[in-house]
Amino acid sequence: MNYRSFIALEAPAAARESLVHCLRQFRATPGVKWVEERNLHLTLLFLGDVDSVRIPELESLLDDAVGGLKPFPLALKGVELFPAREPRLVWASLAARDDALVRLHKELLGSLRREGFDPDAKPLKLHITLGRIRAGLSPDVERELMRSAVDREMYPYDSLTLYRSVLRPEGPSYHVLKQYRLA
Repeated sequence: MNYRSFIALEAPAAARESLVHCLRQFRATPGVKWVEERNLHLTLLFLGDVDSVRIPELESLLDDAVGGLKPFPLALKGVELFPAREPRLVWASLAARDDALVRLHKELLGSLRREGFDPDAKPLKLHITLGRIRAGLSPDVERELMRSAVDREMYPYDSLTLYRSVLRPEGPSYHVLKQYRLA
């Protein structure tokens, strides 16, 4: 059996609260499938379908990769539409103090490929998806979204999670396979 899997960095409580406030403010906006509040995360690496018998091997690779890692200081920059032309996503972009998270992404990508996994090789974009645009938004709604106030403080993102994603008609359901605390 295959598990649709990904590795994510969890938003700390204060940043999450800011994003939840934003979601609640726009929940009634038509044309957008908003993310469930419990599903807010920064996807570090999408792994795609992974044979369930290889999950322990994947967990072991992550044990090695995250051992000794410090939390990643990140700040919400604001709400954006992506891509700029004909946007399909509403997301909160993030700013990092340094390139440590990008380095981790590249290291994980390389080690997983060497072990025969096939993760998505897209460059890391620091963001937390808030919604998927299903129908065009009016320019007024687009402007209102991009003017959303978010907490811009720098917070330590100190929890990394290996998830299994189950796609359902009402939206994805995420199941924690293993969680790692960064110290």
